[in-house]
Amino acid sequence: MNKILFLLLISLLFSSCGVFLQKTGLKNYTPKEKITQKGLNNYQYDFLYLTKLVEEGYPQLDSVFPKDKRQEQANQILSTLAIVDNNTDFVVQARSYLSNLKNQHTNISLSQEFKLVYPYAIFISSDDWYLLNISRQYDSLQIGKKILEINGLTTNVVEKKLIDYTFAENKINQQFDVRNLQFYNKPQYLKQIGVIKENSEILRLKFEDHSEIELLPISTEGKVDVFNISFKENPVTRYQNETYLYTFNKEQNFGYLQFNRCHDKIDILEGIESYVKPWLQPIARGYVKRQFKKDKPSKRIANFYNPKYPVFKDFVWELIDSLNTNNIDNLIIDIRNNPGGNLMLGIQLMYFLTEKENLKGFGEYAFTSDIYKKYFKKDYQALYKKYPEGVPQRDLVQTNSGENLFSEITDKNSKYFIQDNRPIFKGNVYILSNYRTGSAAAMLTTLFQDNGIGTVIGTSVGNNPIGATTYTPMELPRTKAKISIATTYIERPEKVNGKIQIPNIWVEYTIDDLLNGKDPYLEIVKKQIKEKASH
Repeated sequence: MNKILFLLLISLLFSSCGVFLQKTGLKNYTPKEKITQKGLNNYQYDFLYLTKLVEEGYPQLDSVFPKDKRQEQANQILSTLAIVDNNTDFVVQARSYLSNLKNQHTNISLSQEFKLVYPYAIFISSDDWYLLNISRQYDSLQIGKKILEINGLTTNVVEKKLIDYTFAENKINQQFDVRNLQFYNKPQYLKQIGVIKENSEILRLKFEDHSEIELLPISTEGKVDVFNISFKENPVTRYQNETYLYTFNKEQNFGYLQFNRCHDKIDILEGIESYVKPWLQPIARGYVKRQFKKDKPSKRIANFYNPKYPVFKDFVWELIDSLNTNNIDNLIIDIRNNPGGNLMLGIQLMYFLTEKENLKGFGEYAFTSDIYKKYFKKDYQALYKKYPEGVPQRDLVQTNSGENLFSEITDKNSKYFIQDNRPIFKGNVYILSNYRTGSAAAMLTTLFQDNGIGTVIGTSVGNNPIGATTYTPMELPRTKAKISIATTYIERPEKVNGKIQIPNIWVEYTIDDLLNGKDPYLEIVKKQIKEKASH
């Protein structure tokens, strides 16, 4: 039996958002309301199942997706799914439904097969579409041109229609999803939004210089033969596959912290308690503890654990102490590739960057559904102390006022405790964040900004600082699609700053930046450093 349990455990996968064990050991939830409708195919059944999960667990659902609109769209989709016989068309319909929530933590994932694609790639910058690459049968001089129309529709219109299949929470992230998921060249999505009528139809691209090209979809079974375009990496900010690392540039007077994952040894062990079935938790803890002893842990844990610095606070202590010892006055914190994890690691980082004790955190609320109760038992039990006569049901109840950001950091009984004699960095702080900055890292960006620590440079982050949140993974019973339903709600420390996080300095990459290895974010920091030095 122990051998079987171990084999089950090592099949577990890690997610990208703070909580990780995703297959055999993953908790799951069954809707209270059973599906009694007869004659449903698997896709119709799972879609109904999905809608019931949303109804049960999503906070303030009616305010973002009114009941009459939900019912109307659900009926339309059920009718469409009556003749669907593949995963791809099912996911297209499910995405169109969930997209109404515009919530990154409420999503669906299932293997899909795209047999045809249009052989081109785009890049979106400052709301404009540019041709990034194309099949070799076309003129390479077209690359870099601004696209104005696709089959007679402006790119602005096409973009708005495709956004209705994304989960992204703000415009820059919606554009990134359209581009990253390549909705613009997949016939299934173009047909859904009326750009084409048949999957084999010609696609006409019209450019700013009035030239045009016609594209036919090609099979994905062979190699899509496009031009070999290389993007130079910036020597300072190039992505490195480590959870966190730092370098110094004494000549230009800055330290550079690339913070790619909000995970460490403490966080991994803590996450097991919330997301792994109770009977598997001892096995899971034993497995990860064995990995902690290795110089090279397994691939399943490698992206979430840094064997050089197992505990994040020890890493930050060394970083700050080194900055101060070397008299470096500027620190760049790069979280552009950080999809999230445990926000507490980010708060630990902030604790080393300020002497202030009155910083504010997020106002946090639980939606007291049965889903929340099952996944977060310890947190739910804590509510009994606040509501001895009974926890209000299916309501938003406050779990953290956010009045004291460092309350857990300064609690000696906390796993995340840091001594108050820590080294403190008193120089200039620059935070680089963008649409790839997600979940806990997105919240960290807002905490820096709302508390006035550093200058935030980039675009809006992946998750809005006001709204539904928290990754709560589940599985649909028949298609085995992986889904998540947001189950909690947050409010940023300074609500007057708005529902969408806007950086202090907005910057986006251009095609020229990509081709030449220029990092416009870093260039702004260098300019800021020079200006402050001259004063």
